[in-house]
Amino acid sequence: MQSSKKYIQNNWQYILNLYLFINFLVYSCWYFYKILSEKRLDFIEGAFIIQNFALTAVILLRRPHKTIDKNIFHQIIAAIAFFSGVLFIGQDPNNNPQLHTASSIIVFISLILGIITLFNLGRSFGILIAFRRVQTKGLYSIVRHPMYSTDILLRIGFVISHLNFFTIIIFILSTACYVYRALLEEQFLQLQPEYQDYMKKVNYRFIPYIF
Repeated sequence: MQSSKKYIQNNWQYILNLYLFINFLVYSCWYFYKILSEKRLDFIEGAFIIQNFALTAVILLRRPHKTIDKNIFHQIIAAIAFFSGVLFIGQDPNNNPQLHTASSIIVFISLILGIITLFNLGRSFGILIAFRRVQTKGLYSIVRHPMYSTDILLRIGFVISHLNFFTIIIFILSTACYVYRALLEEQFLQLQPEYQDYMKKVNYRFIPYIF
């Protein structure tokens, strides 16, 4: 019993990663099967499936964090931002073909950028606010939070084709959580000298030359 508790204490990050990996893998496989069985596989669904499997892989392979923000409120904000996409599920699309075309283009671009960001971040991926390693290559050499930017862009694309009061409110709240998370994350990561150097080199958080 004592050895089991000690093993969990020493390996809790790996156990958590394995748990999350299994859940994401089951969902990714189920969604892939669903799309194939319904014969709805197109370039957007294909990109979404690739992103899901890439996310599943980095969750399992990510390196243990060196430090983590112990403020519960900060971590709640981080979790809400990450999982807020679930709230959009089940909304009815509108019937405007022009809006659907615009939505498809934006969603596809956001998914491709999201896949690139996952590969840029690699084993430093995190759901909560924690420090693993500062990534400075790829899209991270342009803005400090490209993953949040692509997630917000994805939500913009979805809202365009599912425009209603509920999706607008969820978009505003989830975007606010992403922006607030970025500020909290930077406040926490600035305790690391290498992140201070990174912030001096990359001036923008979400959009180059704007914000």
